[in-house]
Amino acid sequence: METMNGWDVAVLAITGYVAVTSLARLMLRRRDELLVEFRAQMKQEKRKKAELERKKAQEDRRRAA
Repeated sequence: METMNGWDVAVLAITGYVAVTSLARLMLRRRDELLVEFRAQMKQEKRKKAELERKKAQEDRRRAA
């Protein structure tokens, strides 16, 4: 069985580095996409809640009048 020489180790190290950095970049990009989606959902929920509170306040004013 052959042993690994210097070039084999270098190629293995370089491919390992490329694989790890590529995976890290993909994971960071996906995280950023999820954050954008989550923030949009939170903004939408906040709008819905404000609208419901506004409608409830209007109904309360109508009942009081």
